[in-house]
Amino acid sequence: MNHKKILSVFVLLSGIATVLSAAPFVFGYNEDFSVKVSVPKTNSQIQKKAAKMDTTMTALELTEKMGNGINLGNTHEAYRGWKGSVNKNVKDYEKIWGQPVTNQDMFYAYKGAGFDSVRIPVAWTNMMDYEHGDYTINVKLLDRIEEVVNYALNADLYVIINDHWDGQWWGMFGSDDKAQRTEAIKLYKSMWTQIANRFKNYDEHLIFEGANEELGGRLNDDTALSKGKKGKLSEFELYEAVKKINQCFVDVVRGTGGNNKYRFLLIPGYDTDIGRTSIPEFTMPEDKVPNRLLISVHYYTPSTYCIINEDVSWGKNKESWGTKSDIFVMNDNFRKMKRFVDAGYGVIIGEYGVARSKNGKMKENTVDWMSAVLDQCDKYNYCPMLWDCNTFFKKNDPMGFDNEEMKQLYLNRRYKPEE
Repeated sequence: MNHKKILSVFVLLSGIATVLSAAPFVFGYNEDFSVKVSVPKTNSQIQKKAAKMDTTMTALELTEKMGNGINLGNTHEAYRGWKGSVNKNVKDYEKIWGQPVTNQDMFYAYKGAGFDSVRIPVAWTNMMDYEHGDYTINVKLLDRIEEVVNYALNADLYVIINDHWDGQWWGMFGSDDKAQRTEAIKLYKSMWTQIANRFKNYDEHLIFEGANEELGGRLNDDTALSKGKKGKLSEFELYEAVKKINQCFVDVVRGTGGNNKYRFLLIPGYDTDIGRTSIPEFTMPEDKVPNRLLISVHYYTPSTYCIINEDVSWGKNKESWGTKSDIFVMNDNFRKMKRFVDAGYGVIIGEYGVARSKNGKMKENTVDWMSAVLDQCDKYNYCPMLWDCNTFFKKNDPMGFDNEEMKQLYLNRRYKPEE
């Protein structure tokens, strides 16, 4: 999710996008890294040699093995604020949005609860002074994220890491200033070069995701550098920018070599919205390696049920779900992503979930809605990743679900390979 999105009022749009006529959007794709600070070597001191990589597994086979997943939400993507300190104790950033410091037991608890994969959202510019042109990730943050990745691997979980909201530096891509757009791609290339080099010896259990929900309309957001000015890219230009950024992600990771030549890469859809991703305007990047790309979308529909717990300007809070219309909409949305499976791309529902009621209790039919999501994913071979920030799965002692019905749901839906 984006900034503290447990109760955010981000409206998930769907439907056919109207493509506006405009000149093609161009940024300095072939530019070198920032001349201000060179990109350092970031190779792992833990996984010093390349682990054996399964190069024959396909993206569709991977999504099946990933089973049901969960997000370690509002933790490693919790943000310092614009121009906030980049030199805190690395674990202090994890607590900014009220979550406990990550530890090994959390991942054993995830596995014990029936999850087979975990998504770890990360804000890499927490310890990158990009506001002053320094695109170097502090090695302490790389060390900490590698430690957490290994927590997940130790628990026999597949693990996804990404660059997640991250103070919305992504708005640099939509800046009216061409120089700032050029700096945006330099920053992005520098960031993923450092991440990819750190993890290039890890095997197929580690997946890279190029962004969160930022690739779309949020490329026009204001940033720490824009002085309150938002971008003005048309929808056509936004789709073009998303295409170029996703291609850059694939090219940069593949170019670092090692096991990254075959790494499974998760490509964010447009706004990670099903309606805006499942139309021809969105295209997947090219890859020299077949069957190693996946697509990520999120599912919070209806948003008045899943995101809010009180009436807001754009909608009236909904406390229950399950009408014929509700079920039809869910069936229709999940069906739209089937075209990616038919083309050989794995589909990850990178986030889904339901807000609690204002009184802290579960909304009516919460487990029914979640069960229906899992049914849809089983039907089409998608991998669902529950968004959770101590909302349902408690990371404090005792760890686990605080609702017995939900607990049994996930225990019964874990991945079970055929014997």
